[in-house]
Amino acid sequence: MAGLLDVSSMTLQHPTVEEGLMAEEALLDMICQGEGEIGWLAWSPSDRALVMPRRHERLAGFPDARARLEEGGWPIQFRSTGGTPVPQSPAVVNLALAVRCRVGGSAAHLEWGYHRLGAPWCDWLADLGVTSADLGPAPGAYCDGRFNVRVTGRKLVGTAQRWRRVRGCRDMALLVHGAMQADDSPAALVAAVNAFQAAIDDPQRFQAASHIALRDVLPDLDLEGAIPGLLERLVAEEDIAPA
Repeated sequence: MAGLLDVSSMTLQHPTVEEGLMAEEALLDMICQGEGEIGWLAWSPSDRALVMPRRHERLAGFPDARARLEEGGWPIQFRSTGGTPVPQSPAVVNLALAVRCRVGGSAAHLEWGYHRLGAPWCDWLADLGVTSADLGPAPGAYCDGRFNVRVTGRKLVGTAQRWRRVRGCRDMALLVHGAMQADDSPAALVAAVNAFQAAIDDPQRFQAASHIALRDVLPDLDLEGAIPGLLERLVAEEDIAPA
């Protein structure tokens, strides 16, 4: 893990997209191997890529789409979670939190996992003066879900989670991830996703109006200085998953 990102750091780190994705996998594996109870990462890529589930690789038009996206400066990377393609660039801030939990047979822990990330994120925004932050869907957004962090109903942060068994016991390891558009215009990132949709002849298109960037609501924010406060909120939450 030391060769990737520092999981004990409260600062925003700047790896490549590939290095950031690898570090998140290693973070989850650390918890699965029983090497810790909690770990976290905050990173913003030094390059850019369009990140998608590997199932997209099976699409008939994928090879041509990949070539066209690379020509446009958006190489493709794969992730372990589902959903639609999402852009990663220096305009995006990623937070990943991995925790060890005990869960029962109920699926309630899945919703808890999203609130474990989203609620502190909304509280952090409220502390910064953004009173309209909440969790919910943003129709028209790429990789939309019920637990986006929204501002005025528009998607600011996309969320995802993974669960795996901790080795040698019944405990579970949760990795919950949030990707926040901090800078650039929503139209610029949405255009990259729509370019892929067009290249694979998928008629679905996403709308820039369904997204919002942090700079649109907090134009004077010192983001590097504010990230430790967000991480501190995430780490301080209690990890009691429902049965």
